[in-house]
Amino acid sequence: MLLIRSLVACAVVMTFAAAPTAVRADSWGCSYEKCTAACAKAGGKYCITYCEKRLQDKRRDKICK
Repeated sequence: MLLIRSLVACAVVMTFAAAPTAVRADSWGCSYEKCTAACAKAGGKYCITYCEKRLQDKRRDKICK
């Protein structure tokens, strides 16, 4: 019984540790130019749209001003 509880506790901890957070860390911060450069380097096809949306999300969440 103790072994089962330990395994369940480990599974719960690992699930929360692996879950994505609301604000993911990125390499470009609040810079539109850095975002488009990072996106293009990663081979992104729709970098302008992606960066505009992400910056709007960050402003809404008050991560960027």
